[in-house]
Parts: sequence; C-alpha cells; structure tokens
Amino acid sequence: MILFCNIALLLTSILTGSLKRWQLYYKTVLYLSFCNLLYNVLCSHSLTWSFRSDSLLNHKTTDLLNTFILLPCTAILYLHFFPTSKKRNKFYYYLAWVAGFSAIEYFWYILDLIIYNHGWSFPCSIAFYFAMFYALELHHRNVSKALLFSFFAILFLVIAFKIPIWK
Repeated sequence: MILFCNIALLLTSILTGSLKRWQLYYKTVLYLSFCNLLYNVLCSHSLTWSFRSDSLLNHKTTDLLNTFILLPCTAILYLHFFPTSKKRNKFYYYLAWVAGFSAIEYFWYILDLIIYNHGWSFPCSIAFYFAMFYALELHHRNVSKALLFSFFAILFLVIAFKIPIWK
C-alpha cells in the first residue's frame, strides 16, 4: 500500500506536468527530504513512528522510498498547484492537503502499516501535517523563516517526546 502511494504520487506528478517544473521547487524538495532524513538520524533509537515490515519493504527501505519519491512529489505537487489568489483559497487548499495526508496515514494505520511509539499518536500526525504543509509553502517563499520555524518545531518535538538525541 505504501509502495502504491509512492507510485501514485509519482504518476500524478508526471501526468499533471508538475514534475517538468521541478527546478522551481528544488530547494524546497531538498528541505523536505532533509527534514525526513534528519528525523531518522535524531530519532534512530526512539522512532516516534515507524513502518511495519511487509513482504517487500522494511522501515528503512520504506522511509527511503518516501524520502526520495513520495516527499519530493508531494512538495512539487503542493507548490505547483498552490493558489495565488485569495487567502481563503490558500487556506482551503492547505486544509485539503492536511486532510488528504491524514486520511492516507489513517488508512495505513488501520492496515497496521504504521506503528506509533513514545507517546506519538494519530492526532500528533495530523498536527505534524499542519506544520509540514505550512513549512513547505513558507520555505518556498522565505527560506530563513522556514528554517527558523523548523528549528523551533524540532526543538519542541525533541522535548515533548523526550527524544534522546545524544544516544
């Protein structure tokens, strides 16, 4: 199912033509992929969520697949179609992506493909998606502000979930 989601996002990126304009979003794609890799480094001994191994993929291969396919395609699609008009349209677009990713994760959760640990839960993931999609658009507009936002978000998560980053 996770592999299917990666393939579906890749095909959507190709079929909509948004992937052709990847250069416009390259910095933000790197930022999102870097953040995911950073999570795996900082939380390597205390993953707050992980992917259950199936016949094809384990956590590491699933997360690498997500890092290099799902997340870049997400950033490209999200930014490519981001509304340039009214704030209300931007807000509804943002909510739709948060809801969509939350629905996908809930589906993975009920299929037992994702495991929550160390106090993390599905509502935490929803809050995370609010922060992630906000940070994506912020990074595309203003890298410095996005990095500052990310620093404080990471600091909050490390403290709130008691992540032993020095292990």
